[in-house]
Amino acid sequence: MMLSKLFLLGFVFVAEQAPVPLLHPVSPMPSFSVVSVRLSKPDEQGTNSGVNQDSYHAERTTMKDVLAYAFGMGYDQELDGGPSWMRNERFDINGKLDPEEAASIKSMSRDDREEQMRLMVQSLLKERFHLTYHFEAREMPVYRLQIAKGGFKCPRDTTSQPAIPDPSKPRFRWSAAPAPPPPPPGWHQPAPAEWKRMMGSLHMHTKGWPWWLIATSLSHQPELNGKPVIDDTGLEGPYECDLQWSQEGSEGTNQFFFQAIQDQMGLKMTPSRGQVEVLVVDSIDRPSEN
Repeated sequence: MMLSKLFLLGFVFVAEQAPVPLLHPVSPMPSFSVVSVRLSKPDEQGTNSGVNQDSYHAERTTMKDVLAYAFGMGYDQELDGGPSWMRNERFDINGKLDPEEAASIKSMSRDDREEQMRLMVQSLLKERFHLTYHFEAREMPVYRLQIAKGGFKCPRDTTSQPAIPDPSKPRFRWSAAPAPPPPPPGWHQPAPAEWKRMMGSLHMHTKGWPWWLIATSLSHQPELNGKPVIDDTGLEGPYECDLQWSQEGSEGTNQFFFQAIQDQMGLKMTPSRGQVEVLVVDSIDRPSEN
């Protein structure tokens, strides 16, 4: 799978015929056996989060991103409320299961393992950050991903090896896609001039990608301003697409995103309105370190 030049990855999440419901707590709630929470060192760059069969880790991460993982959010507008530090202060968080719990989770399906780990992070947020919240259904601006006039232009890919081990659509958006690698030692945030150059030559080649991963990748570009995307294409299966574009404000000369997907892929993003479930943070505390 190739995402060249920084395809602006986040937690990976799937676009559905309607926005995916958020993950609600269950009874009884699972929890980690051992948890550690620390403020990140201010001089470190980049983030690195993931799960193993017996643990969860999030390095240099914001509470906004931890909440997104724990409740299965895919878009910025699915989260509301909370203090400003929740979105800009960074933490190193680790949660570990005992051997018996790890063995139990290992025997579950991919989606059930994902659900259990996310519920454990919900427990961590409640126990260590004293999180309180509620859910609301709101009508808000969305985009509808649709096939443009003239038809879909990407050929069906029947010969490539799958780009991910299990190409079936996961319950939790982006959960089946490989996590982006951590930045190399010495990496620093690009300077504004370098960033403008990088954003001028973006490229996505979807050889071996299942449709849900293509739709998800398109649905999380900055041009959409964090608005939820509803997939109205009806497409399934693998397709090979080749998309090149430039971000507005960059130094690139390629087409901008909306025109590029229409001319090169035969797709369009249509502004609309739709019902979206939102997590509203009522209160959250900074944790004590351990």
